[in-house]
Amino acid sequence: MEITEKDVKRIWVDDDAVCVELNDGRVGRELIRDYEPLRNATRAQLENCRVDLDGVWFDDLDEGLELSGFFAPKKMNPVGRVFWMFPELNAAAFARRLGIPQPLFAAYINGSKKPSVARRKKISDELHRIGRELESV
Repeated sequence: MEITEKDVKRIWVDDDAVCVELNDGRVGRELIRDYEPLRNATRAQLENCRVDLDGVWFDDLDEGLELSGFFAPKKMNPVGRVFWMFPELNAAAFARRLGIPQPLFAAYINGSKKPSVARRKKISDELHRIGRELESV
C-alpha cells in the first residue's frame, strides 16, 4: 500500500528518530543516525520538516525520506549491523568509496533494499580493505 501525505496525521522528531503517525494509528520511525544529512543536522533543522506528497521533507537540508520507508519491515541485516555497531563509520563516504549513490547505500543499511550477492561481496571486500588499511597505520 502506498502511503501519501493524506494518510499522515502528524510528524515529529524525538531524541534519535523522525516519527510519523498515520491516520489509522500506525507509527513509523526512521533513525536519525541512519542518514548522514540528518545525523549532521541541528535540532532546529530536523524540526523544520513537513510532509510533501510521499515523503517527509527537511527544508533546511534539501533532503527527504520516503513515507513508505517508515513502515517497511526493518531487519538487522549484515550491512546494517556493521554500521550500527560502528556509528563512527561514515556511510556516505563509504558509499562514495564503493561508487554507489548514498541513498541506495542507506537503503541497504536500513534494510529497505537488499544488495545483490555481487554487491554484498563488494561491500564486504571494501570493509576488509579498510580494516587492513587501519591495521597498517
